[in-house]
Amino acid sequence: MSNSSLASSTNQRLDAARRMLAQSQHADEDWLTPSFETSSIFQLRSALNGLLQEVKSMYQLAADIDVTSLLEEGNTKGITVPVLKELDLLQADKNSWLSQLNLAYDIAFECRPNKAAGAVGISSNLIVTGSDSGTSTKYILNSLVEIVLRFREDAAEY
Repeated sequence: MSNSSLASSTNQRLDAARRMLAQSQHADEDWLTPSFETSSIFQLRSALNGLLQEVKSMYQLAADIDVTSLLEEGNTKGITVPVLKELDLLQADKNSWLSQLNLAYDIAFECRPNKAAGAVGISSNLIVTGSDSGTSTKYILNSLVEIVLRFREDAAEY
């Protein structure tokens, strides 16, 4: 698949997430709001995988679509991939938008309750802290869009 096709696929996921978040704000039935937000989380996780596909293709890596695997292969080949280094740092920080995306995705995928939503005494640095009218998901969306655009700008110079 060409880089433009991969980018288009990533863009479609980001756009779908954006639209679902917008729908959650205008849902006629309150019970639909969490469903739209959860659907947007799935689209955002898919967009992250799309970004990793773009990275894999751009740098001709063969590893699985996983930040750690791609980073390790890049290191083995002597290739520095800035976006993978950044994602690796974000992944290591449990309060980062990436960790929160992964947590929200796992919670939704496994259909388990979000214990952080009602917890008392949790870190004030947590992005996702419960029902916040989609604000945390919008933050994740904006952060992911920013890193995708930076990657593409860097890739154009590469």
